[in-house]
Amino acid sequence: MFTVPPFALFALEDLPTSTLNSLLEKAKDGSTVDVWWWYLAKPDYRSAPHRKPDGPGVPGTAAPIEPSFSSAFVGKSLEDVVQWLTRKPKDVSVDSRFFGVLDKKAVDGKVAICRINDMEPQAEVAWCILKKVEESTLYLGGLDSNLDWNEDVEHGKYILDI
Repeated sequence: MFTVPPFALFALEDLPTSTLNSLLEKAKDGSTVDVWWWYLAKPDYRSAPHRKPDGPGVPGTAAPIEPSFSSAFVGKSLEDVVQWLTRKPKDVSVDSRFFGVLDKKAVDGKVAICRINDMEPQAEVAWCILKKVEESTLYLGGLDSNLDWNEDVEHGKYILDI
């Protein structure tokens, strides 16, 4: 049974739906549990995955997406993304600390995986690292383990290309 919530994925660049579909499919194919790990975020929370009381986990966005999809996050900042995550209603089932960002590197099949530093008084992005999208789900799936990600973070910090 899948119990981990999906991870929000924010397209900060205007990307064709064919590219987005390819990225979502590669991420699913790279998963060892055959799950849609990424939720392609929209500005409102109505279309976001919602928790089911005592039910299995809720998958993210399945490809193919609507041909008319256009990201409302194009041109937005990481601060805008963090606000979306920190303001989400409690029943919205996406991870609250880790998320993905698609910038200009997305056309090369890469995603920036970012972590929120949720320390008070204000949440902010602690770090981002760049991964091949097909590796992203394995990486995110290992976050609950006792693996030490510090080396990856220290040697692979990524500045978004937007």
